[in-house]
Amino acid sequence: MSRGIMRKSPDGIGWQDYRASTNGMVVFYASDPVSEMAIREIPEELSSPVTPEPNYESGTYGFYGCDKTKIRGAFAKSKVRFLFFLTKYVGSKEEFKDKMLITGYYRISKTADVQKLHLRYLDECSCTDAPSCIALRADEVHFVGLADAVVITEEQLKAWGYNAKVSKQLRIILTPESTSQLLVQLKEKPNQLDSYSIETKRLSPEDEEEDVDEQEEAAEQPPSGDTPVQ
Repeated sequence: MSRGIMRKSPDGIGWQDYRASTNGMVVFYASDPVSEMAIREIPEELSSPVTPEPNYESGTYGFYGCDKTKIRGAFAKSKVRFLFFLTKYVGSKEEFKDKMLITGYYRISKTADVQKLHLRYLDECSCTDAPSCIALRADEVHFVGLADAVVITEEQLKAWGYNAKVSKQLRIILTPESTSQLLVQLKEKPNQLDSYSIETKRLSPEDEEEDVDEQEEAAEQPPSGDTPVQ
């Protein structure tokens, strides 16, 4: 993972309003083997090919990393509204081991072509020869705890028309009916987004350069309080 684009804020680029249907798409993400929660996989070191996706903290997908360019492009081209996240649980809760779980969703409201940003700031790009690299941004982000996640069986995958082996390239476009069913199941459960973000930050490797920057900024701040410095 290149650290350059990680320092870029998604707020500073030109997002475009996104008009879409009520359909949903299911995509796969790798969960972390250390955490009890089904957070995304956390790299042991900053210099790692593991991208911070889905980036539920910012509600973006495809901004911080350049993998799955074709999947994101297909999502936007198909005018799909909801992005559901499926994982094979590998965390520390034994009763959930190896279960396929849908843990959350995005409601996509904006898109942006970030190809130039990726080419400039990422050491390696999968979108070099692609016509574009579309990042997605949500105005609604909802992730649930393990006990509330939707368990997905092989039979369910087949019912959705998916007969291949589950991999990181999985993408399933759902009907409006299937989309609605998933939304109801997830929305009625408490949103654990803050817990996901806190756990992700706790397990993430520290950025020493950012720590130095924060220390320098703190040193430049005037003393607080009303007592004058003698």
